[in-house]
Amino acid sequence: MALTCELCGSTNFVKDGGVFVCQGCGMKYTLEEAQRMMAAQQAQAQQQQSTTEAVLNAVAAVANAVISANAAQQGQPPILNSASDFHPNGFDVTTIGAKETNNYACRAWQMILSDYKNTEHPTDAQQKALVAQAIDCLTLLDDAAMVEPNNHLLALLIYENCKEIVSSAKGTYHYEKDEEGNWKRKSLDYSVKVGIPGQKQSFDDRAKEHRKFIEQQYLDAHPDEVLERERYVAQMEEINGRLNELKSEKKSHGFFDFSGKREVKDRMKPVEEELRGVRGKISELDGRVDKYVEQCLRELGQSHVRLDF
Repeated sequence: MALTCELCGSTNFVKDGGVFVCQGCGMKYTLEEAQRMMAAQQAQAQQQQSTTEAVLNAVAAVANAVISANAAQQGQPPILNSASDFHPNGFDVTTIGAKETNNYACRAWQMILSDYKNTEHPTDAQQKALVAQAIDCLTLLDDAAMVEPNNHLLALLIYENCKEIVSSAKGTYHYEKDEEGNWKRKSLDYSVKVGIPGQKQSFDDRAKEHRKFIEQQYLDAHPDEVLERERYVAQMEEINGRLNELKSEKKSHGFFDFSGKREVKDRMKPVEEELRGVRGKISELDGRVDKYVEQCLRELGQSHVRLDF
């Protein structure tokens, strides 16, 4: 910053000996006076800049609030540029819709969790504040799932997101100092519940309910696989029956009849191998159903935020 003359406002100075001479009015300043003036002028400039920034931030905040309000009226979620922009109160899920509500809540949680993890030595109070924000996100997601209760795929994705939020919140840490002044990492207190108050059914149970409908879609489209699985199940039950008979026969031998037990055990080995093969076939068929559900979720995740921590 250039030195400014207090008398005429000129910034044109020439150093003459030990003083600074203003070329606008001839006013002379010593080195100490010039340094004092520079410090005062710099402080004034910084104060003006801070005031200007504060005004601009206030104007931006008002503008964002107006834009968010208009967006909500038009069925769009509020603006979300950072975790501080997350405002769950008054959020009209019915107007905005299940998809946008899911995306808004999940993006908010991503920002909230990221800010927390980037905080050096977060306190117990900060961790509990994080849990409160997690509950806000869970509440929005739960409301979103209720908007389209028969859209089982969307509801499954939403409740899977809920499970991710609960898991990631429970996996955070806070810090406390011990008697020597060293930081000690602490887990979330077991008594702190990460869930919607008053709700007993877990998000995992809700996800399973909706998953059943999607699995049934696959089974309805693949009746041959359903019959094949039923045959394998019947075969498995028959093998288990034979195996149980052999186990009873083995048990009937006396404690010291090692050769008799060994002979029965040798006959059990091929039956056990046969059982493993049938179980493998059943697992393969079940795996096809799981792959179908995952494929459906992956495709939906192209337009819906799907959390994965």
